[in-house]
Amino acid sequence: MKTIDALSRGLDVLRGLEERRGQSLAELHRATGIPKASLLRILETLEQSGFAWRAIGDGRYRRSVALIFRPGIDDSLLRIGEIAAPFLEGLRKKVIWPSDVLVHRNYRMELVETSRRQSSLNVTVYAIGYRVEMFLSAPGRAFLAFCSDAERDAILADAAAHPPLLARSRQVIAGGELAAILEETRRLGYASRDPLFGGTDDKEISVSDDGIDAIAVPVQHGDKLLATMNLVWPRKYKLKAQIVREHLADMQETAAAIAAAAEASTEKRSTE
Repeated sequence: MKTIDALSRGLDVLRGLEERRGQSLAELHRATGIPKASLLRILETLEQSGFAWRAIGDGRYRRSVALIFRPGIDDSLLRIGEIAAPFLEGLRKKVIWPSDVLVHRNYRMELVETSRRQSSLNVTVYAIGYRVEMFLSAPGRAFLAFCSDAERDAILADAAAHPPLLARSRQVIAGGELAAILEETRRLGYASRDPLFGGTDDKEISVSDDGIDAIAVPVQHGDKLLATMNLVWPRKYKLKAQIVREHLADMQETAAAIAAAAEASTEKRSTE
């Protein structure tokens, strides 16, 4: 019986896609030997059919998370990056400044999608999968403020067992500031980046500084906290008050849309 060559090529491409790291068009071309023009048609077909997606954060192709069976891991969290992309791009076009979406995993916030790559503005771009510190970053503080007591206690227990490398993080935890910071975050509806945070969890700001400021909001559906979403800009412009005044509502609307789309996707899969 003859096989279908086009389907065979499509399956070869699908097998070549890595869900985490992703693959560029050039890498897929080298791995499969399929001409780039044909590859683009195959990838577009896979995207339209829901079998693959292309992150705006790095332009790399990945298998859809919905295709991967992973017992014990909440797929709705892993799909946030896929779902968030058009919403982040829409927000960037509206407010100019780019955003990231991050999920909590193993006591860090993990970047799953970003619109920084599409921005012509001067902001540091981090790779998808980059892990962000919990106690000084805006996404980390937003998660800590709006997560369950059990999740927060587990994060604090891990910090007690493995003290953060940054002196400012240890100060926030041990000095009693954290409770007040999280209470203010809940009252305002957004979290702020600590002014002494330079963007990494192992180098003080005097050594490594990405020059960014940020605020972050929760991405939640009802009481279920799925992720956090930030808005970033160069710190030197001192725009925080203006951004909160002009764009916080846009951020919250976008976060709510991402959460609703994620929940709808989860419900759809559960009925299939």
